Amino acid sequence: MAVLLFDLDGTLADTNPDLHAAMNYILGQHALAPLPQDKVRHLIGGGAAMILQRGFAEHGVTLSDTDMAAATEEFVLWYDRNIDHGTRIFDNLMPILDRARAQKIKMGVVTNKREGLAAKLLFRLNLQGYFDVLIGGDTLATRKPEPEMLHTAMTKLGGTPKDTVLLGDSEADTGAAHAAGVKCVCVSFGYRRVPLEELGADAIINDYAELPETLDRLMPGVFAGLLAD
Repeated sequence: MAVLLFDLDGTLADTNPDLHAAMNYILGQHALAPLPQDKVRHLIGGGAAMILQRGFAEHGVTLSDTDMAAATEEFVLWYDRNIDHGTRIFDNLMPILDRARAQKIKMGVVTNKREGLAAKLLFRLNLQGYFDVLIGGDTLATRKPEPEMLHTAMTKLGGTPKDTVLLGDSEADTGAAHAAGVKCVCVSFGYRRVPLEELGADAIINDYAELPETLDRLMPGVFAGLLAD
């Protein structure tokens, strides 16, 4: 059995354009100036409340718990209505997913995004048929970098740490992978608040075209089915 687990934001898809728009909508509702897209890219991760908290912090603003909860729900509602206007799947991912499905490699999504939002986005991107498991940020009592999300997804898919790899882009992913005892491959083009070289990933790829050979080097034979014929 071989299992591939994927983070969503910044790993499967570039969701920054729509999260950026949602962020600026909420900031505007609080009479704050919009943030440039390249700034928001580094604020993504940890779920809606964390993203929004970081956005307000860029303006030196801290909301009360009650106001932050209200702003977060407003952010989620606006984002839910505009979830796929600018989001796109990363280059060269689809051939990997197609080959993995053909080779009966089990795949799941483990994301700190709310499960409902993640499910909707996967459907809108026509990716839902590739994944047998989705664990969102509100599915369990904990989220990445805690290991429970990975343990749950791995167990549901019939995998073990020795035949499971997490694809991610941030310190939450590498932290969860290390805690769960699984390998982690990070994409260089995702979102993070820690420098790439400090993530502690087992490998880093700059393009999904590099993934099959990278996995084969990390875990010889386990993901051989992904290698080109």
